[in-house]
Amino acid sequence: MSEAMGDDGDRLDGDGLTRRRLLGTAAAAGAAAALPSVAADAASGQLIDAFAAAEDANVVVVVIDSLRSDHVGAYGGRRAHTPTLDALAGEGLTITRARHETMPTVPVRKQILTGQRLFPFRGWKPGRGGLPKVPGFEGIGRGETTFLDVLDRRGYLTGYVTDNPHLLRPAFASFRRRVDAVTLVHGQVPGYRQKRRPVSNARLRRHLAPELRGGDRGRVREHLGYNGASRREQDYLTARVFRGGMDFLERAAFRRQPFALVVDCFDVHEPWDPPDSYLARYARIKRGGYRPIMPFGTPAGRAGDLSKRTLKLAQALYAAEVTFLDAWLGRFLTRLDDLGLSNTWVVVVSDHGVFLGEHGWIGKQAGAMHGELLDVPFIVRHPAHVGAGRRSGYFASAHDVAPTVLRGVGAPVPKAMDGADLGPLLRGRPARRRPVWTSAWSSTLMAGDGRWLYTAENDSRRIVTEGLYDTRRDPREYRNLARRRPDLVRKFRGELAKAAGKGGFPRL
Repeated sequence: MSEAMGDDGDRLDGDGLTRRRLLGTAAAAGAAAALPSVAADAASGQLIDAFAAAEDANVVVVVIDSLRSDHVGAYGGRRAHTPTLDALAGEGLTITRARHETMPTVPVRKQILTGQRLFPFRGWKPGRGGLPKVPGFEGIGRGETTFLDVLDRRGYLTGYVTDNPHLLRPAFASFRRRVDAVTLVHGQVPGYRQKRRPVSNARLRRHLAPELRGGDRGRVREHLGYNGASRREQDYLTARVFRGGMDFLERAAFRRQPFALVVDCFDVHEPWDPPDSYLARYARIKRGGYRPIMPFGTPAGRAGDLSKRTLKLAQALYAAEVTFLDAWLGRFLTRLDDLGLSNTWVVVVSDHGVFLGEHGWIGKQAGAMHGELLDVPFIVRHPAHVGAGRRSGYFASAHDVAPTVLRGVGAPVPKAMDGADLGPLLRGRPARRRPVWTSAWSSTLMAGDGRWLYTAENDSRRIVTEGLYDTRRDPREYRNLARRRPDLVRKFRGELAKAAGKGGFPRL
């Protein structure tokens, strides 16, 4: 299928939101203030139920790659300007302690779509379907049901827009064929069967960290070859993905049928290459100046190998990329409103974060799991803004998305979907009990209870290299207390063993 090329949407107000949406935020706040009357009326016996009214509503799920929650204002972050995400959090439920059951990129997408846990990776075969040889990197087969499949059978128009290079691989061919409208945006790396322009050595050098003697030269050259130097803002990959989403919204509005759309944006994944107008907020770089868009070899490098200047510029590039994405998310949500499609569940979630110098790393180092990789934004907005502004410390995971949206629109939830419905949290009620979370990233295992973070390496079913951190007293997670608290180590080992099931930890 071909890439969608939509219009540019409304003009931005400089902060990434249209003026209409900025004004609309105040109206949403007023609507939120009136929400307690819904509960009061229901308590007095009147049959007023905003959740029932949301049945047959539309569904939009926005997946963002590599976005740390400390770069989002609604999460207390001051490192990047995110007015759209902040406004959305004010209109919906903000999950403050999201913990995905498996990571990184592909496992999280599969959980979102299928509503299922993936650990302990039973049946996984390395490299199948053209995917990287990382545990949990597997496609969606013919026999696996997604929430889009369920809604398709209920007469929904289904769509998927993405520039995620892994979703272009044969592993997801069966899944793509089952979606009504798929928009594939090419240009991310590693590319798949696409042509690229030649890149001059002069242009390449401007984007390489000299202290690394080239760094990930091949991947940077590939990215520059796919993405020309003279691009307009609307030609950047983030903009093209959200424009594809807006095109789908217009099609759905014209057809006047309920729809379910996933907008899967591979940014803010590296290389960090935002437009100059967004970078100007965070760094002064002359046009054509030094821009270290990926100062490490995939997937991570030692921050100590970089000069202070390069590290600071990389942090600025990442923050600018976040603000750029936030601006185009704002255009997309404004278009949703303008088309009269407010009767829509909106879920925005990131798959994982990234190190920007913390713990000695830049990039994603699975063997050093800390809050910079674990803490991600997860926001759920009800069509009637039920629970607007509410915050929850529930350990929500990617596999909770599917059952939440299906129950939210009154659709049946397949038995195979073992995620929790987050709907009760919108009403201030408890969701399925989950006092401890567990997670896995390749051979790294993790568990926690809100205060303690436990990490371990699984070496052929044998636990090695354990870490235990008191995140309350040591929020930066630098003091390993595993030897001092064997009781907690045993507790979290037991939780991980329970998650692994009868077969035990996987032999990876």
